[in-house]
Amino acid sequence: MLRDTFGRPITSMRISITQRCNFRCRYCHHEGITETSHNEMTPQEIKRIVSLGVRFGVRKVKLTGGEPLVREDVVEIVEGIAGVKGIEDLSMTTNAYYLVDYAHELKRAGLDRVNISLDTLRSEVFSWITRGGDLSRVVAGVEAAIDAGLTPVKINMVVMRGINDNEIHEMLARFSGENVILQLIELVASDREFFQRYFFDLDGFEEELAKRAIAVHERRFMHGRRQYQLNGARVEVIKPMHNSRFCAHCTRLRVTADGKFKPCLMRSDNLVDFLTPMRQGASDEELAKLFKEAVLRRAPFFREGGDEERGKGEA
Repeated sequence: MLRDTFGRPITSMRISITQRCNFRCRYCHHEGITETSHNEMTPQEIKRIVSLGVRFGVRKVKLTGGEPLVREDVVEIVEGIAGVKGIEDLSMTTNAYYLVDYAHELKRAGLDRVNISLDTLRSEVFSWITRGGDLSRVVAGVEAAIDAGLTPVKINMVVMRGINDNEIHEMLARFSGENVILQLIELVASDREFFQRYFFDLDGFEEELAKRAIAVHERRFMHGRRQYQLNGARVEVIKPMHNSRFCAHCTRLRVTADGKFKPCLMRSDNLVDFLTPMRQGASDEELAKLFKEAVLRRAPFFREGGDEERGKGEA
């Protein structure tokens, strides 16, 4: 198992397979990518880089975008990764708009589960957040995922002050049950003004959850986050900003849609291009060196007793 210089193992890969998306969510951080590229990896290239990751201890893969389901070959991509020996968990983050069409086919192809971005159950609020998205299709996508067995379905709710912070209890009531987990996520936004205006601190609500919970389970290798079990519901609270504990437990290596290793969501100055060498005929051993280089560039962005500035330039 390969570890970075801070002793963190690399057990998962988060692979963006496209920058394209059918929504334009106001808080979207574009997986930390600031430059647009239409140079997408092929299914074969994605499978090859996953196979390389398995050599170094990767056991989990999450497919992201943009919106993964805008790719017409998304089922082929899933089939390829699912066929890699050593991958124990294959999931996808989606806005669920196309999930009604794809859920059962993705399950047959080898997808284990999905994370669905859904911040509100109010049509007008949903339309504002996504700039015109259709809430009814997304809710239908959630139901299709459950029906197909892509479970547990995780509902990703980004909580924003004055927008949807008054809907948390409603979301808990709507998305409860064995097959669903509600993830409350503190805002991460590339726009500083948007962040300052809408950031909602979840500390108070997490204290309430701790008092109400029947049981609390700490997921050590998921950034130390806690899962709260309530009557009929499971809830996780994710606080990535200014959270040294979050960074200390990070075991993920990101991959951009145009074929670069991205050691940290919060930085774009230390990427390692592997797609160009791959297309120029690089051997597996040459690609392995690039993988190791990317891992060695990993450093916790937020540190104990400091802030993000301590994470810059210290790869």
